[in-house]
Amino acid sequence: MKIINRRWLTVMSKIFLFVFFILLLFIILLLSYRFIVQQQIKQKSAEMIENGGISELKEIHVNGDKQYILVEGQDKEKPFCLFLHGGPGSPFPYGISARTLYPEITEKCVAVYYDQRGSGKSFNKKLSIDTMNLSQFTEDATIIIDYIREHYRQEKIFIIGLSFGTVIGTQLVSKYPEKFHAYLGIAQITDIIKGQELGYSWLKNEAQANDDEKTLRILEDLGKGPYLAEDEDRFSDLINRFKGMNYFDETIEKVNLFDLIKGAFTSPDYSLRDLYKAFISGPQFSLVKSKSLKEEIIHTNFFDTIKRIDVPVYIIHGKYDKQANYELAKQYYELLDVPSGKEFITLEHSAHYPNQLDSPIINDTIKKMLEKH
Repeated sequence: MKIINRRWLTVMSKIFLFVFFILLLFIILLLSYRFIVQQQIKQKSAEMIENGGISELKEIHVNGDKQYILVEGQDKEKPFCLFLHGGPGSPFPYGISARTLYPEITEKCVAVYYDQRGSGKSFNKKLSIDTMNLSQFTEDATIIIDYIREHYRQEKIFIIGLSFGTVIGTQLVSKYPEKFHAYLGIAQITDIIKGQELGYSWLKNEAQANDDEKTLRILEDLGKGPYLAEDEDRFSDLINRFKGMNYFDETIEKVNLFDLIKGAFTSPDYSLRDLYKAFISGPQFSLVKSKSLKEEIIHTNFFDTIKRIDVPVYIIHGKYDKQANYELAKQYYELLDVPSGKEFITLEHSAHYPNQLDSPIINDTIKKMLEKH
């Protein structure tokens, strides 16, 4: 019996050592690949600077915290565009980790990628939960904007918001129109509670058409909203399951979400600790622990609060978007008073996440906006 036990222990030890060395080799290969790509990105960045461009990371003190922007453009004399990412807590795709990733953008403007409060490189564990509110996010962005205007001698800049970023962007251009050339909202948030009502009716119709008793029971359990906390998570899961966030069919491929975040793994501006903050600490803090922020976002209703914007407005929206409801976005666009002009652009292949097939439309709209204003 002792001999058998010894043999068993010997075999298990060998298996453990084999698995350990395989994992170690895998980690070494990953880190080596990360290092090689980082050097390639740094080289591209250096070449951009040598050819009259700009590519630099800036640490800025914002309301008692350190926050970070990446400023990048192939011609530093081009107009500046500040990107406000979605989330909150998810600085992708247009965050600090975007260095050299979007030449189709940086050839047209100087892009300012910004990891917002509680996100990515700007996250720190000393952040107070009390500062996680829309007013604070707007104040933070205002300091960033004023820094850009002063440091880079820009009287005005362009601002581009994505999903949650449109909440902050809309408030900024409404409050400080003198600081902006124009505003572009992608997946524009307008009235989330009304969007939940419309989404509920849509889900119920879809479930009935497909004899989906399980979804009908979940909807009956949820009721008609508004959905907050865990109920909002359950509702969003249903929206996603029925392709209201990431649309696909026989002719349209599903958006590969890894493509939106993969740049973070090889970014020279993200340490391994920053990666943990971007994928774990930031989302947990911003989306899970900051319950009052999430509730404040859900109660956003621009139909009541912002009816006029005094800068040109562009709204780009996926036709199948049920998260930031497409029909509501169109309704808001129609009633919004914009004396200097507005334009609504539909992405025919997209829901909440822009599909690759619609990327040329987004790039062309940015180009048109920059040339016109």
